[in-house]
Amino acid sequence: MSELKNYREVGIFDLLSAPLNPIGAFDAEQFKIDAQVLLAQGSKHVAVDLTGLDFLYSDAYNAFMQFQQALSRVEGTLGILTNNKVIIDGLHRAGLDRSVHVFREEAALMGYSIKEAIVEEKLEMSASTQTASENALATENEMLNVSGRKRVTGRFTKSFNAICDDPNDCKIGGGMQTPFLEDEPGSHVWIGVVLVMLILSATIAFLVLR
Repeated sequence: MSELKNYREVGIFDLLSAPLNPIGAFDAEQFKIDAQVLLAQGSKHVAVDLTGLDFLYSDAYNAFMQFQQALSRVEGTLGILTNNKVIIDGLHRAGLDRSVHVFREEAALMGYSIKEAIVEEKLEMSASTQTASENALATENEMLNVSGRKRVTGRFTKSFNAICDDPNDCKIGGGMQTPFLEDEPGSHVWIGVVLVMLILSATIAFLVLR
C-alpha cells in the first residue's frame, strides 16, 4: 500500500485533503481508501479538510461514520475542518457532531492538540506519582517488617543467665540455676557415708564368694 502524499501534520492530527471526483464533489470511495492507508500507517487522530466545499452527498457522511468507528477502536479522533453551515448542519442531522470534532479553522486544530497534550502529560505525571507512592509505601512496609522481627536476647544457656548478684537469691532455685555456688558441708557427710557403705558391701561380697 503506497504512502499518502495528500495530508500534513497539524498538532496531533494528520490533516487529510478532501479527495475530489472529476466533477469537483467529495469522493467518498477515494476517502475510504486514503483513510485505510492512514490507519495502516498508525494514524490515530485524523482530520479531513473540507475547506472550499459547499455540500456533501450522503455517501460522504456514511464514510465519515465508518472511519470514526474504526478510529474509536484504537482510541483515535476524527476531525472535520469546515466553516460551511450547510456541511455543519448535515453533520448534525447525521448525528456525527456527537462523535466527530468539527473545527471551523485550522488554529482550532492546534488548540485542541495542545489541550490533549496537557491532559496526556497530567495523566503520565499522575501515573508516575502513583508508582512512586506505591514504591515508597512498599519500602516503608519492608522496613517496618524488619524492625518488627523479634531479637535474640541472650547467647548463653539458662544456667549462665541464671547467675545472680546476691548468693542468697541464687540458693532458692538450686541445681543448674546456681552452678558456681559451693555445696553446703552436710552434702559431704552424706557422700562419705555412701562411699563407706559401698566399700563394706564390696568386702562382704568378696568374702562370701571366695
